[in-house]
Amino acid sequence: MINLEDLRECVRVQCSNDSCTAGQYMHRECFDRWEDEVMAYLKSTARARSWSDKQRQQYLWTKKGYDLVHKVCACKCGRGNLKKDLDWNAPTTATIAKKQKKKKNRAAIGMASASATARMRANSLSSISNGSCTPPASSIGGSEQSISPIHNQAPSPASIAKLPLTPKSKVELHSERVRATSGANGIFSRRLDFSSFNVLPRQRINSYSIKIEDEGNHGNDETRLFILSSLAAQHKSRVACVLCEEPMLVFDRYPLVDGTFFLSPKQHNKGCIEVKYENRVQYLTSVCMACLEGVEPNRVVRCRFCVNKWDGSSLVLGTMYSYDIFAAMPCCTERLKCNNCFKMMLSPNQRLNFYSDYSHSVSCPYCSAQDNHFVKPLSYCYTKQPMQFFQHWP
Repeated sequence: MINLEDLRECVRVQCSNDSCTAGQYMHRECFDRWEDEVMAYLKSTARARSWSDKQRQQYLWTKKGYDLVHKVCACKCGRGNLKKDLDWNAPTTATIAKKQKKKKNRAAIGMASASATARMRANSLSSISNGSCTPPASSIGGSEQSISPIHNQAPSPASIAKLPLTPKSKVELHSERVRATSGANGIFSRRLDFSSFNVLPRQRINSYSIKIEDEGNHGNDETRLFILSSLAAQHKSRVACVLCEEPMLVFDRYPLVDGTFFLSPKQHNKGCIEVKYENRVQYLTSVCMACLEGVEPNRVVRCRFCVNKWDGSSLVLGTMYSYDIFAAMPCCTERLKCNNCFKMMLSPNQRLNFYSDYSHSVSCPYCSAQDNHFVKPLSYCYTKQPMQFFQHWP
């Protein structure tokens, strides 16, 4: 988890998508590995082959070099490309110590002010009521106290690591009884904690990998409202994973499911809901967290043709992608063929600019067939480990 209070070992990055919510910082170690991959790509481009290693390092994040590599710098949000922020410098130890000292001073001043205010209010109450005012509600009836329903509030980015974790079974049982009191007919569960995400690797339990807050003001998030209203129209408070068909509760706040949603131009199974998104007919589809991570042997999904494992662990959980996440990760040439004449529409080394481009309808240059050629039926492309057919897929 990235601690925003201590960014000494972080690198700031910028996304070309102004509404990106994937985060602005990367661990330095993660950034260095990613930068090495981008540098290797730059080294393979024709225009940069004559450059020295020093020149490539110098030009990589400037316009001269970035124009050559931006295609391989896609952001996790799926709508933009990442770039190192050259104007940002990581804070030093001295800077952080100075900031923490100021914070402590402000806290001390605030406590002193609160104490003085409390004394003033106490004096004021006693002088007005002459000692006969009604006691606070929390003291009526002996030791019984008023409990604030903190689970009704939207979680903050830091709360995912602070909220109490209880066994998943208790959360699910309680979620069945507790329903949202506003929006989407109140059919969706209210998430009380994040214990279901304990199965993830520790480094994945953070607000970068799990969507936990609204993008808009006062929870008015378009993506969340789109998903909930679409499901409410179908009277669905649960969805089924497109891979394993296990049901998932839908929650009224982020993270919306213990997995992720995505939109596909094709209906992968009967459980995918037809929706209208950006004036196009799409199908709202979901994948559970266990299948995305693929850590269990029975969850591993492999390509039928190249036998490569499909890996969805890099996807953000609890939100929705506006494109087909399976089409966006072509692993071999079979994924790049026309659905009509089966000729290659892209060369093996060619890649489209954005993940969403693979979900668009295009015309085949050979047979002129118009189709979402890169979106293939899951049963055609994938098989579970061991190499067996998906009997329950059409």
